Amino acid sequence: MSAKRQAVVDTAARLFSEFGYQAVGVDRIIAESSVSKMTMYKYFPSKDDLIVEVLRQRQLAASDDLLAYVTARSDPTARIDAVFEWHDLWINGPLFYGCMFINAVTEHPEADSEIAKASAMQKVHLRTFVEQLLKPLIGETRAPVCASKLMILIDGAIIAAQVYGNKNAAIEARDVARMLLSEAGKSA
Repeated sequence: MSAKRQAVVDTAARLFSEFGYQAVGVDRIIAESSVSKMTMYKYFPSKDDLIVEVLRQRQLAASDDLLAYVTARSDPTARIDAVFEWHDLWINGPLFYGCMFINAVTEHPEADSEIAKASAMQKVHLRTFVEQLLKPLIGETRAPVCASKLMILIDGAIIAAQVYGNKNAAIEARDVARMLLSEAGKSA
């Protein structure tokens, strides 16, 4: 990948994350990434194309980071806890401005848009990852439904942290997840 193209993506990711998609114009991205307008449009014919690439790269980076964090633990229960703890670290870190994927859908609600599809792909990918982590704990049959419930907790924690500043939201969600898993284990 070209260094200039990546500079545009990195700059856009930083700006979109902090200020939102609609609040950041292409001219600002061009100025802050130190590329020409021609270079910008060579790589990204539209702002939507740039947003999709930002989301794609963010999903890959976050997935890799989460995978490394979670798989550093061998115990299946500790791995589920680690999903929430990873989110806690992010929420309480200096670069937390909410979820870029949730924000993208909020600002671009057209369900058939490439932006909405990229955002949904990230949520589906995370849900599938959580489902795989659940299988050793509660079995193949119950894992999909439980994964959906845990995703509600994860997304709820992100929104609670973003909207009303609950910096303990991911740990509180982890505690609720433990209760759900305890109940799921009892009905096994």
